[in-house]
Amino acid sequence: MLKSNRARHLLLHLQSRFTNVWPDPQSTHIAGNALSAVFGKIRLRKESKFPDATAAIAQPRPDAGPKHKAKRMRSPFRSFFSFTARAAVSLAVIVAILLGFNFLSLEYAKYELLEREQSTLRGTKGELEAIRDRAAKDVPAHVPQPGTPPKLLADHIKALEVEIENRQMARQKLWDEHPIQRVLPGSEPFRQIAALDIEITFRRQGLVYLRNLHTLTAGPVEAEHQIQSSRTDSAKLAEQIYQNKKAQWELSRREPLMWQIPFSKAYRQMKRWEEEERLLQSAKDRHDAEIARQQRILEDLRKLPRPAPFVLDTDAANSIIQPVNERLTENAAQLAGSNFHKFMRPVEEALPTALTILLLALLSPLLIKAIAYYWIAPAAVRRQPIRLMPDSLGQISVSIASMAGESARTPPSQVSLPIALDERSELIVLPAYLQAMPLGAESDTQWLLDWSMPLTSLAAGMYRLTRIRPTGEARITVSSSKDPLAEFSLLELPEGSALVLQPSCLVGFIQFRGDGLKITRHWRFASLGAWLTLQFRYIVFHGPARLIVKGCRGVRVEPAIGGRTVNQAATLGFTANLDYSVARNETFWSYFFGERELFNDSWQGTGYCVHAETPRPDDRSGLFGRGIQGILDTVLKTFGI
Repeated sequence: MLKSNRARHLLLHLQSRFTNVWPDPQSTHIAGNALSAVFGKIRLRKESKFPDATAAIAQPRPDAGPKHKAKRMRSPFRSFFSFTARAAVSLAVIVAILLGFNFLSLEYAKYELLEREQSTLRGTKGELEAIRDRAAKDVPAHVPQPGTPPKLLADHIKALEVEIENRQMARQKLWDEHPIQRVLPGSEPFRQIAALDIEITFRRQGLVYLRNLHTLTAGPVEAEHQIQSSRTDSAKLAEQIYQNKKAQWELSRREPLMWQIPFSKAYRQMKRWEEEERLLQSAKDRHDAEIARQQRILEDLRKLPRPAPFVLDTDAANSIIQPVNERLTENAAQLAGSNFHKFMRPVEEALPTALTILLLALLSPLLIKAIAYYWIAPAAVRRQPIRLMPDSLGQISVSIASMAGESARTPPSQVSLPIALDERSELIVLPAYLQAMPLGAESDTQWLLDWSMPLTSLAAGMYRLTRIRPTGEARITVSSSKDPLAEFSLLELPEGSALVLQPSCLVGFIQFRGDGLKITRHWRFASLGAWLTLQFRYIVFHGPARLIVKGCRGVRVEPAIGGRTVNQAATLGFTANLDYSVARNETFWSYFFGERELFNDSWQGTGYCVHAETPRPDDRSGLFGRGIQGILDTVLKTFGI
């Protein structure tokens, strides 16, 4: 019985599963039959044991009535109409997208065509105006002014005629080869023809002026020449007439009767001379008339006003360019009516400003550094150098007093600096750099480097110093246990010498007991170099003094004879008698990429400069070098610390 119930539940569960797949009753019945076929063997074998199973399968579902069947049955017409509606909506969307795309494409093509045509027209107009302006300057420059000899005027006239003829031939060739493009304002043949027309127009004006000038210049000369020639001919004819009349008179005296008798020899001779006289007189009358005519012409030419200098009329050239202007106006009107132009116009108006802002944002570092390098730096270099103490000696040495039996000269800088003291000397040094000292040496604390400069001493780190006073000869070693790149040097200043030194590089000093180290301060506010380098105060140590200084990878002391330039980041000090100025760094790109500073320190004179071998590798001093630390370093540099 238990097994029968289990089988029944299984069959009912499977039936319900298949019923959910086929929701209509008919499908459920088909599923029941299929399920019966699947479990045929089970039903045959266990029909006697499970009588309720067959009944359960054959029993109809309560929801298999006619109303439910009509409710759940799918209509093929409804599906068809639903599919058709969805397809129609999709088609409408696709058509709308295509139409919108076509509309935007046409508008953009129209806008692009108008923009391209307008750009071409503007280029053509600009080129023609440039040709007009160039020809307006060139033609008058080659046209002779009043007072030019007539021969030169004739030569210029001939040259202009040749130029005009050549340009007319070239224009006619272009006109014949381009029957359509010659009337299109934006085409290249139109531009070439218009350019030739402008040149021809201006040269024709010059030719007309030259011809008139030649007439006014050569006309009086030619008239005077004609008058003189006619007068010469008339005089010759008068002489011939006189000789003719003289011959007639002599004949009449020789043959008083015969010359009057017809057909006589004397008569015939007299008639020939009389005919010759009439011809000569007629010729003389013509020459006299020509003389009178040329004199009237000469008088008329002399009454004409003096010709003015040649001036071109540009209206003819402007009329040649007018078709381009008209096409530009028409194009602008069409472009203004374009929908795409209405959208693009605000964008085009705002785009230059946006690009300018972007370009300034991108180029501002380059512009600032370029102004500093090419404008401010040369102005600072041309300023007068600073000389703090011109009367000081400017002497300095790196000799190191040593213990007996050791060399009297040591290298300028060492990682560990041995210092020899006697009972008359004392060493004031920072405790961090005191490596070794004699066991019985007296030591105490000196709180500040100089009580007259408490803030400078504190800012430079020269406070809470250790003072060592040995009872005899003693050897003390100065070294750094924290900085592996630090090297030390002992600088000796004789009496009368002074050294400008940054207190931050000072480790200690040696002095005789009872003597104090003389330190002075010097302010410079009126120097452009001081403002550019942001250093207004200089701290000077006066000799005699023995100063222990440190530098990265060593301390170098070099003479400034002939001039010396050192990277500002590596500068430690210089003798106060030198001419101190700034020199622009070379090159610009090393300064732009931050590899070098804008200025190098420069010295000239008889003295020495002191600098480290290399700047600190982590030194990025400057107002924006290391944030708050960079600002602090800039403030300390301002006060010479």
